[in-house]
Amino acid sequence: RIKAIESPNKDDDTQWLTYWVVYGVFSIVEFFSDIFLSWFPFYYMLKCGFLLWCMAPSPSNGAEFLYHRIIRPFFLKHEAQLDSVVKDLKDKA
Repeated sequence: RIKAIESPNKDDDTQWLTYWVVYGVFSIVEFFSDIFLSWFPFYYMLKCGFLLWCMAPSPSNGAEFLYHRIIRPFFLKHEAQLDSVVKDLKDKA
């Protein structure tokens, strides 16, 4: 999905691809921290609000903000390593 966002052909689906990349990263982080976060009051309401902010079709779209500030720089820094891991997994499968 990140490769599709970074491709030179920009279609109107870029917003949703960005959202799904952010949602995927959020799901991975939540998987490891959910046991602690679920004890916080209003956690599920805050999670719902966060996801709504990420998918809102507005200039202050959370997915765009998080993608360009956090995920994209991390991906570009580690792109070669991630590609080799994916290639190794694909070869093993």
